[in-house]
Amino acid sequence: MSTSGETTLTKLDDRVGVDISDASDYDQVMRSAGFDFEVEKTPVLDLEGKEITGHFNIRRSDTKQTFAIMRKRYTAIPMEEMFRPFHEMVQEYGAEYESAGLIGGGKKAWMSAKLKDSFTLKNRSNDKVDNRIMAFGSNDGTKRNAYFGISHRIFCNNQLRTIMQKANESDYWISHTKNWKEQLRLAKEGFEAALRGLKQFEKIANLLDQKKMTSDECRGFATLLLPDPERKKDEKGKDIEVRTTSRLANRREAIVDLFANGAGNLGATRWDALNGLTEWVNHHNNVGKLEKQGRQAAERRLVSTLMGGPQDQLMQRGLGLLTNTKKFEKVAQTAEA
Repeated sequence: MSTSGETTLTKLDDRVGVDISDASDYDQVMRSAGFDFEVEKTPVLDLEGKEITGHFNIRRSDTKQTFAIMRKRYTAIPMEEMFRPFHEMVQEYGAEYESAGLIGGGKKAWMSAKLKDSFTLKNRSNDKVDNRIMAFGSNDGTKRNAYFGISHRIFCNNQLRTIMQKANESDYWISHTKNWKEQLRLAKEGFEAALRGLKQFEKIANLLDQKKMTSDECRGFATLLLPDPERKKDEKGKDIEVRTTSRLANRREAIVDLFANGAGNLGATRWDALNGLTEWVNHHNNVGKLEKQGRQAAERRLVSTLMGGPQDQLMQRGLGLLTNTKKFEKVAQTAEA
């Protein structure tokens, strides 16, 4: 059983997930996750009760909640089939179920499991990173179904989706088209790609920890990630503020502070910079505001972090700057400016 301190979710995201670690078989997993419902495809009617051709209502069978109005070519994938490849991989690799959740009442759904092969950095014997696989499904046409890997640093509960830099080769996506069954049969290849991505990330983590970095370089790194907006001029040639630069400056300084003072960080290597960034994204950026906004805000943040939204994109850009020699030259140049 996973403990609450080892969940893939941050405290903010606990609102959108449940513990499924006690589930013993696939049926129980689906029930514990709240995934035990059918996705129906029903006609769309106009105000006079006449059927609108070419469109269908995608809804939840038990509550009749409408997920989306879709065109005829959209194919609904049963929840039971959507997550079955994930269950098979959990069984094959001896992974442990951890968490699952519904977003928007079932418009989207996700599930996570912890793999056995965690790793510890070579130069930091107490810096442990757990590896997980995740499945993400959509019933509202906004996202494709996906299977991918997550690296999760125990120190600060940071999580980073391990996308390789070329063509998202560590992810596997399934579209809601008529050949979805064939796509699901090939899902194992997607999970194997995710596992390769996690192995590669272990190498990247150790490489980053071997690369020394100063606070000034980290400030240059943060500046490239969160640059000041270009100043525009009015008709009289006076500067027009596009947005408040002080807020950006505060965010950059927060990342620099976490580089040195974040959980488990030493302020010495590029690994510290990556974790300063991910800690800021996962635990500091707008968290207070989001806590007040409630569950829907937590759901949006979770999707953004995991599925290529602004949160995820910022972390991936940071990883790219730190691992690419030519890109890091810009970091050094910015630090010297």
